[in-house]
Amino acid sequence: MSLTARTIRNVLSGPGLLLAGSAVLLFLLTFVLWPLVTAAATPSLQVWQDVLAGSRWRQVAFSTLWLTALSTTSAITLGLVFALAVTKLRVPGWRYFAWVPLLGLFSPPFVGALAIILLFGRNGLITSQLLGLDVSLYGWHGVWFSQTLSFFPLAYMVLVGVLRRVPSSLEQAASGYGSGSLAVLRHVTLPLARPGILAATLFVSLGVLSDFGTPMILGGRFRVLATEAYNRVTGWGDLQGGAVLGFLLLVPALIIYFVQARFAAADRFATVGGRGSFDAPLRTSGWGRGLVTGLCGAVTLVLVAKLGAILVGGFATVWGFDYTPTLSHLNWLTTRSADLINTMQYALLAAVLGTVVSLFAAFLVHAVRVRGRGALDLLTLLPAAVPGTLLGIAFVLTFNTGPLKLTGTAAIIIITMTVGALPTAYRICAAALQQVNRSLFEAASNLGAGWLAILRDLAVPLLRGPAGSAATLLFIHSIGTLSAVIFVVAPGRNLASVSILNLAEEGYWGGAAAIATVLMVLAGLVLLLARLLLGRNFRPFESL
Repeated sequence: MSLTARTIRNVLSGPGLLLAGSAVLLFLLTFVLWPLVTAAATPSLQVWQDVLAGSRWRQVAFSTLWLTALSTTSAITLGLVFALAVTKLRVPGWRYFAWVPLLGLFSPPFVGALAIILLFGRNGLITSQLLGLDVSLYGWHGVWFSQTLSFFPLAYMVLVGVLRRVPSSLEQAASGYGSGSLAVLRHVTLPLARPGILAATLFVSLGVLSDFGTPMILGGRFRVLATEAYNRVTGWGDLQGGAVLGFLLLVPALIIYFVQARFAAADRFATVGGRGSFDAPLRTSGWGRGLVTGLCGAVTLVLVAKLGAILVGGFATVWGFDYTPTLSHLNWLTTRSADLINTMQYALLAAVLGTVVSLFAAFLVHAVRVRGRGALDLLTLLPAAVPGTLLGIAFVLTFNTGPLKLTGTAAIIIITMTVGALPTAYRICAAALQQVNRSLFEAASNLGAGWLAILRDLAVPLLRGPAGSAATLLFIHSIGTLSAVIFVVAPGRNLASVSILNLAEEGYWGGAAAIATVLMVLAGLVLLLARLLLGRNFRPFESL
């Protein structure tokens, strides 16, 4: 052990640190590990055999896997094209395109699915009203199209930060030796950006795999494991069978997670040399720039149309038949006002709780480096590989009875929101803390500061930007989450996201659009406020 590590550990050790570490560990054991163990142990061997032996479930599992692969590939490709257009190609209007993917972050995936129906469904504004086509988007193709548009902004936000750190001087050197733009991208830019591409693939694939709302709204007869697990629990009252289907989702999620982690650990690149240039655009042919510009422009139009459809849909009398403006759909905001209030309150509390847990966990693992930090790190990141459907079922099985009964309370909803987004917040805080020179902690320790003073006076100020970014993402994720919380809501404890899904399923498109508009505006205001308060320190995706 180094002198620095020994000094910090000796000075920071004490009852207060032990209490803080114990509280974080207890939270993770209680609300991450315990529910998963319970969900795995609850189904009988016969239930496992019945599900695994059924050809129907094998077909659903296969459909889930190939749809995940398809949607992930298209979302990553589109996000990469956007990121290259902004950072390396600098196509016409690139400053505008840099903000376009943020439009996709305003709405959860299931709201995007609702907008797709309003635009491209049988009575869609574009397909039916403008083009006179009678098409149906219900099925795998509609789910794929919607998921691509919903998840590519996440891929873009990860990739754009990675590509900005690729030295353009290396690309210019390759061009100077006669390499074309495609060769430079293939042999220089993309290899250096590979860790970021792997990280983006992880987040997008896990999001697609556990996406519940999009196939629920657009799937039709096309089935995936997330919706089948929900139907088995709510329609059949079969929690055991639902838990088994949830664990079928966990298997590919864990494989994706560990494969990405392994390749990311082995796939390390270093750029050598003195000062490098990072801001020079890559020289490309005119037709290449035109093709990329056209693609970005087309996607921009679709994203703007999606937001516009939700906004207009909340004020159209009957979408697809009568577009006369009306305020009648706003009555749904009154009748479901409790759901909106619940959503904002619970999301705010989840953001605070998740940020505090993430900060303490990152501080204990990367600053204090407590014994067992590897296990603590793994427990904090484990929910990233747990699909929301399985998490919701596991919470019901664990906290419906027994020593800690939380079913029907606000606490279980807040904790479900927190656990679902905890890995993202933890990654942001941990990445920022790893960049802090440990000599600062050593100096404070030598001056007699305790662990709480170091956390308060050093760690928290230095992590103000990352902590604010983590809290913002936690809040936005919480107001739009659906796949896990739909299992734990109760009468009087309902959420706006669940109300939107219920209204859409019942055909009340105007009411669903009106409530979705409120969620999108709220998400946009929170993002804007975070950007104004944190300035350049607001970089929530560059640490992922």
